[in-house]
Amino acid sequence: MADFKHIRGVIFDMDGLMLDTERLFRQAYQQAAMEVGVDFPDALYASMVGRRADTSQRILREGLGPNAPHEDIIEGARRHYYTLLEKGGVPIRPGLLITLDYLDEVEMPRAVATSTHSGLTASKLTGSGLIKYFTVVVSGDQVEHGKPAPDIYLRAAELMGVEPEHCVVLEDSAAGLEGAHNAGMMPVLIPDLLEPTAAMQEHAAHIFPSLTEFAAAFRREREA
Repeated sequence: MADFKHIRGVIFDMDGLMLDTERLFRQAYQQAAMEVGVDFPDALYASMVGRRADTSQRILREGLGPNAPHEDIIEGARRHYYTLLEKGGVPIRPGLLITLDYLDEVEMPRAVATSTHSGLTASKLTGSGLIKYFTVVVSGDQVEHGKPAPDIYLRAAELMGVEPEHCVVLEDSAAGLEGAHNAGMMPVLIPDLLEPTAAMQEHAAHIFPSLTEFAAAFRREREA
């Protein structure tokens, strides 16, 4: 049984957790790579999930090798990604609004902690209509060290006014779970693109198949 009675604040990742955008970015990278005759395997993108742009681009360069046209792929992926967002909007993952509405109901502090840079974060949260739920938003370019360092979570907790040990962090990536663990918080895994690895399972205090199940468990435990 999950123990959420001591929780006083909830920290949300954004891409892959609240927004169903990781698939779009993977599609954008693979399309950009195909245009220049380069194979971009799913496993390479999986290793980039949850990382700040500087780290994910380093992983890309190492993964594709020194002869690949890295900058063309990065710029092409960015272009395709924005096109996909413009065509289909910003998709919200199942159970998110149920979770946010319950946290509103009980007046629990919440924050966004995302590796995405602040400009795109604001655009996505505004475009999806989620910005109204959050007074605290911390982006990857606003801390010194990105995930899996604990910086972004500790900053979010500080701005919420909640001690780290009283925070639960909802994440879909290995880097995010490790960062939340390093921050002394309760990491909860809601899987998206990635099947939970042994390391992810080790860092996750709890695993739920979706935010719907998390919201039900969180409510049930706190109201028991």
